Amino acid sequence: MNAPIRAVAVLSVLLSPLAAPAAGLSLASPQGVFLTGPVNVSGARLLPGGGVVVCLGARLSVLDGAGAALRSVPTGADCAGLSVSPDGTLALTTTQAGGSGEEGSAGVVSVWRLADGARTTQLSVPQLAGAGFNGPRSVLIGSARGTEQLDLPSGTRRPLGTQGVTFLTTSADGTHAVVGRDRRVQLLDARTAAVLSGHVCDDTCPVGTVGFSADGRSAAVQAGTQLIALRENYPSTVVARDAGQVAGVPLRDGTVLTLEGAPGSGELQRRDLLTGRREKTLTVPGGPVQPTQVTADGQLLSVTAGGLSVGTADQPAARRISLPARVTGGGTDPATGRAASLLGGALSVNGQVIAPQVWAVQTMNRATWLLAADGSGGLSLRQLDGGKVRTVAPAGTATQLSVNHWGNVAAVWNDDRLSVVSQKTGKVTATLAAPGLLGAARVTLSPDATRAFVLPARGDGFVALLDSGKRFALPVAPGRRAADVQISGRGVLAFTAPDGTTDLYQPGNRVPYATVSAAPPARTVSSARFSPDSALLAVPARDERGWRVDLVNAATGRVDARTPVLADPPSFIAWAADSRSLTLGAGRLDRLESVTVFPLAD
Repeated sequence: MNAPIRAVAVLSVLLSPLAAPAAGLSLASPQGVFLTGPVNVSGARLLPGGGVVVCLGARLSVLDGAGAALRSVPTGADCAGLSVSPDGTLALTTTQAGGSGEEGSAGVVSVWRLADGARTTQLSVPQLAGAGFNGPRSVLIGSARGTEQLDLPSGTRRPLGTQGVTFLTTSADGTHAVVGRDRRVQLLDARTAAVLSGHVCDDTCPVGTVGFSADGRSAAVQAGTQLIALRENYPSTVVARDAGQVAGVPLRDGTVLTLEGAPGSGELQRRDLLTGRREKTLTVPGGPVQPTQVTADGQLLSVTAGGLSVGTADQPAARRISLPARVTGGGTDPATGRAASLLGGALSVNGQVIAPQVWAVQTMNRATWLLAADGSGGLSLRQLDGGKVRTVAPAGTATQLSVNHWGNVAAVWNDDRLSVVSQKTGKVTATLAAPGLLGAARVTLSPDATRAFVLPARGDGFVALLDSGKRFALPVAPGRRAADVQISGRGVLAFTAPDGTTDLYQPGNRVPYATVSAAPPARTVSSARFSPDSALLAVPARDERGWRVDLVNAATGRVDARTPVLADPPSFIAWAADSRSLTLGAGRLDRLESVTVFPLAD
């Protein structure tokens, strides 16, 4: 438990300029698009004075009383937990960093100064279970190795208990904590880790949501499918049995405000804390909310289907705060240039759902292709144009989609077979059999659709001639690995390695003429995309400042322009047909938006 504490520079230093892009190209004023839908809120806390701190995906944001963003910082990965110091000046986030071996899964505890966005402390904790403030300048940390207290000014770490925990969170005032231990959930004194109340489950009971009373002395804990009430110096009680998804906060009058089900569709109730008896079912305009925090003056903060709400126990959603939905894919409508965004499996343009069950979307040049349900249990290849979707061809059991540079040919595939379909005729022009290699592979068609570059999830990639099925090694330098490839209309190949390093090759040359940095390929991040005129390559990139997209000059390999820091990894990159703008499936870090359009300016 003695990993070093890393002091981190303030945000203004972290956001100091990167190496200057080449002169001549810049980005004009971007246009943000706010989309409503499911939001990724992993934590929220009220601040003195009416503001809110919220973990929204991979960013920590401070909102004013009206819900406007005052400040945002990138957390590096999606937040796993959030705590705010009792005086409202600091915020703590936990993120999972991954790991293996003896250390197991590692986590990162970060402390941020809310006044200026400075990260003042960063600490890696093996097998992190959770963390939260237990005083104005001290933190309680739980892991498989036990509990400990971190004093922030000095960096001193003091063990409080050696019994491992699987979950830990602290009350808003820092006085109490809830932990999970195998089949037990317990209420602790957050300063000493002494057990004040507990509950033993009949079976395994993973801890879900936890809501504390205003004074922290009571907590409503989702343990498996039950909602358990823990009270200081009293036995536990069962508030709701076999409730499935359930959350609650104890109120001053001895009841628990519970949501049984999902925000927007569940049932909001008041139950007796001791007996679990249902006393009242509340009807909330706009749909039920998930209560998260109650304050000493009766303010209630809740998570909603589309953001947050602030109110009271009698009027939980007196004020709703809309937050931007995070898109999982998309492109543009070629006829209008408007963003086509994938949310919850449905494709929408200008707020209107145009295709309800969509597996994949890709815009290339003047065409946007969809792999979508055909209404009869199968899938079909479709195209979007002018707000309407037309069917091009059946897709059978295909689960993946890739479109060539010109947008006039698409490839679809399943685990065993790839089919190439012409936009003009809707006919299959070629097939490729590769049993067991294609399912999780990335596939890129050559611009003339005569070759398929196949990069399996495991093993070496290859190039297949679609007319004969003959295979060849990837045309890369010796020793180079590739996890993705993009091909321009001029034949330039951009091979991205598993570590994100991207090499650019001229046609017929196995020595890269330029190397650029990019984000490692991932299913949740868009591939790089060449502009339709092949002059630029848009590359998703990431560093300690956060996510961005670099515009690389395809002739020189130099970065000509960069986007501002993005709130999330871009789920898609789509160029306009004239190469004068690009649409990204991510908002800017300092704005509440889902999609951003960046016009280019010379």
